[in-house]
Amino acid sequence: MEQIVKIRIWVPDQNALKQILAAAHVEHECGSPRRDSDGNFIVTLYASPSEASKITALGFRHETDPKYGDVLAERQSEVSKVDRFQGGKIKPEGLGVKR
Repeated sequence: MEQIVKIRIWVPDQNALKQILAAAHVEHECGSPRRDSDGNFIVTLYASPSEASKITALGFRHETDPKYGDVLAERQSEVSKVDRFQGGKIKPEGLGVKR
């Protein structure tokens, strides 16, 4: 799995967020960002190490987790590789509604 850096960045306003998102190719976390006591938005981004360095160079307060890709790889190894539906021979069971 490729290296992925998790970046938490404190953003004061929408213009700063535009600057951050224009500076590098990043993915952002689902949902609305939280606010801290100073009114800054706390945004979580995911990027390659080279793109993460572009974000951190902008000078905004940030925290990075350069080992986040290792965490993802570890979690992915916990996922079963077994085809529990045996190629479509067994139909799913559960509480879902078929439409």
